[in-house]
Amino acid sequence: MNIIWKSIRPYGRVLKALEGFMYDLKRFYKYAGWRINMSDKDVRNYYSVKVYHSLEKSLSYKNRNIGSGWTDAFLILEAIEYALKSKEIAFHDYLAYERLIQFINHPDNANTENAKKIRSRLKETKYFQNRETTPATFNYKESDYQKGILSKPEDFFFSRFSLREFKDEIVDEDIIKHAVKLAIKSPSVCNRQPWHIYHITDKITKEKALKYQAGNRGFGDKIPNLIIVTTDLRAFIAGQEHYQHWIDGGMFSMSFIWALHSLGIASCCLNWSQSPSNDKAFRKLINIHPAHTISMMIAVGKPDTENIVCSSKRRPLQEVYTFIDSNKGEEG
Repeated sequence: MNIIWKSIRPYGRVLKALEGFMYDLKRFYKYAGWRINMSDKDVRNYYSVKVYHSLEKSLSYKNRNIGSGWTDAFLILEAIEYALKSKEIAFHDYLAYERLIQFINHPDNANTENAKKIRSRLKETKYFQNRETTPATFNYKESDYQKGILSKPEDFFFSRFSLREFKDEIVDEDIIKHAVKLAIKSPSVCNRQPWHIYHITDKITKEKALKYQAGNRGFGDKIPNLIIVTTDLRAFIAGQEHYQHWIDGGMFSMSFIWALHSLGIASCCLNWSQSPSNDKAFRKLINIHPAHTISMMIAVGKPDTENIVCSSKRRPLQEVYTFIDSNKGEEG
């Protein structure tokens, strides 16, 4: 019987994976921004930042390709016009307007026919002009970049371990917000910043949430602060972006963990590779937006004066690093 079970079990894993793939597909179909519904403020803003970031990049090159960027400029103009019709002006609507103005006023573009057309259509956008203008680009010296250099990076990176027991003390919300603010600097596709963070300190709510996470046995009741990292599916438009929310969510999560470490706060990642049924049951108990995909939970707390941690030995460098020498050609 054991032999039969062992031979069947791998196929069961494939079926479980298929169930998960179908669940992800349904969520992408239902919530992702592929329809580009410009009347939806959030979808429009994710779309706008995707497009105006292209204008920012165009303006940032030292040797610009004169004549580039106009397709995106007219797309941004349309997004601005949708925003005016909706009467619900949001953060990226303002920035889209600013970037478009900066683009058409660039010396390479200012006197072109395209710039004149856009200025003519922008006459109705005075509502947008009530905010402080921020530059699309700025000069950034090598000395500025070197401010991030650590005298001994090993002291920072190798001093962090996952803690599963903490001081019996809630981490102040201002510290959590500080870490989130630092982590928002994480890269994201087209700078869309699709993250949303849920912070829980209430004991009963934490217990409800952790019931559906399989990796907190033995210490879940000792977690002072519980963070749920999510990404907004509405930020992703193209079909090939169907898994981008996992990537962006993972990048933010790691940035957040390093931010906590820089502030002297301990953490432990709590995996959320869950079945569709678990994900659905969790959403019935914990109030998160239906379009938000859970990347992971993170246990957060202050480290004890003395802690016992897993050594968690890392693989040797040669197992995770390959240098591809194009001059050698193919071997074999």
